[in-house]
Amino acid sequence: MKKLLCIMLALLIAAALTGCGDRGSETTDFEDTYVDALPENAADGLTLHAFNWTYREIETNLEAIRDAGFKNVLTMPVQQPKGGGSAWWAFYQPLSFSIGDSSALGTKEELVSLCAKAEEYGICILADIVVNHMATTDDEGKEPDGTPTVSPAVEAYEPRIYANRNEDTDGTGLTFHHNKNAAGSGSETQYYAYGNLPDLNTANPYVQERVLALLEECIDAGIDGFRFDAAKHVETEGDPDYPSDFWENTLEQAKLYYRQKTGRELYAYGEILNAPAGRSLELYTAHMRVTDDGYAAQMKNAFAKKDPTVIRNAALKTANAAQLIAWVESHDEYVTTNTHYSDVRVAKYWSVIAAKKGLGGLYLARPTEELTVGKIGSYAFESEYVAVSNRFHNRFYNAESYESTAGTCYINEKIGDGDQGALILNVGETDPEKTVQVPVPHLETGNYYDALTGTKVPVRDHIAYVQFEANGMAILTRTKEVHPRLSISERDRSFVGDLTVTLRVDDCDEAYYYLNGNDADRREIRDETRVSLQGQTVDGQVRLTVHMKTGRNECERTFTYTEVQLVPGGFNLINLNEKYLNGDYELYIWSWEPGRWSKDYEIRDGVVVVDTQGMDGFLIAVFEKGCEITDPTRWDPRVLKQSADFKGEDLAAGFADLSGF
Repeated sequence: MKKLLCIMLALLIAAALTGCGDRGSETTDFEDTYVDALPENAADGLTLHAFNWTYREIETNLEAIRDAGFKNVLTMPVQQPKGGGSAWWAFYQPLSFSIGDSSALGTKEELVSLCAKAEEYGICILADIVVNHMATTDDEGKEPDGTPTVSPAVEAYEPRIYANRNEDTDGTGLTFHHNKNAAGSGSETQYYAYGNLPDLNTANPYVQERVLALLEECIDAGIDGFRFDAAKHVETEGDPDYPSDFWENTLEQAKLYYRQKTGRELYAYGEILNAPAGRSLELYTAHMRVTDDGYAAQMKNAFAKKDPTVIRNAALKTANAAQLIAWVESHDEYVTTNTHYSDVRVAKYWSVIAAKKGLGGLYLARPTEELTVGKIGSYAFESEYVAVSNRFHNRFYNAESYESTAGTCYINEKIGDGDQGALILNVGETDPEKTVQVPVPHLETGNYYDALTGTKVPVRDHIAYVQFEANGMAILTRTKEVHPRLSISERDRSFVGDLTVTLRVDDCDEAYYYLNGNDADRREIRDETRVSLQGQTVDGQVRLTVHMKTGRNECERTFTYTEVQLVPGGFNLINLNEKYLNGDYELYIWSWEPGRWSKDYEIRDGVVVVDTQGMDGFLIAVFEKGCEITDPTRWDPRVLKQSADFKGEDLAAGFADLSGF
């Protein structure tokens, strides 16, 4: 009898979840005065990881970042990178404890400009900081004791750290660890076993002094927070085997400095993958948030299993979500695996992170397939699939949160002060023609609206009547109006001759564009609208402004296109910094096929024209003046700075813009 009752109850629940049912025609709209806004504090917002972006690129996209609901933007490491930062990994081999003066990310002045502009938008800029290690010579270079060799390029930026790398030469103390066989917690804090990178002696007072100087320099530039790379590999004051006062003398002092300067709290988190060996995580959370790399990984098979309890039961690293920051994918995961979820699948998992009460979220702006520094790889960050989750987070970050599951649905209800809403994620099959009844035991009766589609979702007697789109997401709020959407084929780029830009808008009551600030000559955008830029340049540029409005949601975006006049005779490298052209440096070309160094180029009218005949791609490299490469068939490690590779589509374009080099 008991078994029969259980079966009958299960059938009743299933019928409630899938039946068409009465959608509650008598429900009415709520009074809704909410206006989208970013949280006041960095700690209460979500973060966009602008992976491989320059400072200029971040500044150009600040309006889109704000409109997408991101409170914070994380840069690449701001220190002087190895080789100038031609590849993403070079930023994690710093040469200095100062803001880079020759970085592919841009200049210090550009960073200051970015921070000032971000403040106008209410956005906080976070800087990635590498304090555990510095640059090495190569993957094989070793000192006599078997520890990694410190790159000689460090000496130009940190002469005392470099001079004391293997011995105490001036009373500063040994600045790098040489304890390769340290046991216990020292196996992680005394020797960095990944990538042959020399491990800094972070207990050394002078090293701490230089780190603090960098943090204060960043704060003076306008930085509002920090990510500490490889934080797990830096000891704490409570370390059982190798304790030190590093975090007290660096981060804690930086917090005081920031508070005195701004009156606000500095935001900080540390990269701690898995768990610290032989140490408590609380030793780190006493100073900063830490990464929870396992949270999203636990729920990534929820759709395959069609089981929402997989999401509901995903465990956090600590009981206090406010100590953690999580992601769907990190930059390390993205570059080391070929398994990449679709943008929509990423957005589904992101919706769970964004809705989790107290949890910090980091959204990766994916790089190009070639991992090119200084080139935005994806604009999925501004997609409405992502933006609706961010705005939901911003609206309810202080609200009470109630998680549950029913059938194939994961539910997170939000009950705030005079406001309510819910994330409902259906991990099963969806049919847009079918109404699904979803239990929402905390929502008041009335009309809610799906923030993505604007579809009305009545709630009556704690049942939501939902029509899921194919994506299976429904984010319910009391606001009727959706946000306008823009698709654009080309953004902020250089062009030769003519460039046709295709515009498409959706969910718009009104949409138009105009060129070069002339809003009196506005043109309506209908369906897919094609805009030719030929003959439209003013002072060598075309500014295309798109204006969109839906109800009270209104936004305007401006894109800038620069016309290039090619110098005949080869591949053009334009806008290269004049300091590399005036004879104070040596410029070499490294061709990949065949692999050799050469000076097969000429400089005309400030443009480097490269003879690419017989090449299958190349890069340009900067060496000290007078440097001669004696073996042109071998890579020369004396390179001061190198560009990204130019091949494939880049070569076909006939030019590359090196403004950020």
